[in-house]
Amino acid sequence: MLWVDGKRLKEGQCIRPYHDTRNYPLKDPNSKDLRCRTPDMSGKGVELCEVKAGSTISIEWHESDPNDRAISDSHKGPCLVYLAPLESNGELDVWIKIFEDGYDPMTKKWCVDKVIASKGKLDVQIPSDIASGKYLMRTEIIALHEADRPYGKDSNSGAEYFSNCAHINIVGGQEGATAPKKYSIPGIYDKNDKGIYFNLFDKYSSYPIPGPPLYNDKSQAGSPGGDSNSTNPKPPSPPPKPPAPKPPSPPQPRRKPCVKKRQIKHRV
Repeated sequence: MLWVDGKRLKEGQCIRPYHDTRNYPLKDPNSKDLRCRTPDMSGKGVELCEVKAGSTISIEWHESDPNDRAISDSHKGPCLVYLAPLESNGELDVWIKIFEDGYDPMTKKWCVDKVIASKGKLDVQIPSDIASGKYLMRTEIIALHEADRPYGKDSNSGAEYFSNCAHINIVGGQEGATAPKKYSIPGIYDKNDKGIYFNLFDKYSSYPIPGPPLYNDKSQAGSPGGDSNSTNPKPPSPPPKPPAPKPPSPPQPRRKPCVKKRQIKHRV
C-alpha cells in the first residue's frame, strides 16, 4: 500500500497487480520478473497517483493482508526504490535509484528492522529536482537470510527479491532537468555481487548496498545528511594548511668596532 500526503490509500490502489501469494520471492536476478514481480507487465487499468516533487511518499509492506506482519524478522536486508518513465514499461536502460538503506553499524539495524518497527512503513522522498511526468516506481526489499550461498548453488540458495511497482504522476518538478544515467532491470544485480552474495551469519560491520549509484538530488546539496547508507554525503574539505614559517635569516657577521688610533706628538 501507499501513503500520499499523509493519507493511506486503498489496498492495491495505484499498484500493479501482484502474485496471489504476496510473499512469493523472486530469486533469479536475471529474470524479467525482477522489474515488478507481477504476473504480467501490462499495467492496464492501474490508477495513477499524483505525487509532488520533493514530497515524502510512504510504502507499506505486509506478508498477506494489511493486518499481517510486514515481513519476517529473519529476512534482514536492504530497501531500495527506483523510478522509470511509465511509458517505457520498465524496459531497457530507463531506471534510476532514488532511495537506498542497508545496514547501520551504529545501531546494528537493517532497513528491514526499521520497516518492522514502523509496522510496515518506509518513508521515501521524491527528488525535488526531477522532471515532472508519469513514472513507474519500483519498491524493493532484498532478504539475505539465504544469501550466504550464491543463487543456483541449491534450491534454497540466493538472495530473495520482493519488489512491487506503482504508477505515480510527479508534479512540480524541474522542467528540462538534466537526465541522469539510467540502468536496466534485470541487469542491476549479479548473483556474485557483494551485496547479493552476503553471509548474515558471519561477523560483519558494514554492508555494500547493491545496484547502481544513488540519484543525486542537486537541490538538496548542503542540507543535513541522514543515514550514511542512503545519502553518502561528501566529506567536508580539510581546512587550508597554514603557510610554512619562513626560515630565520642567517646571523650577520659581527664587525669589530673601529678604534681610532691615537696620534703621537713628537717633541722637537
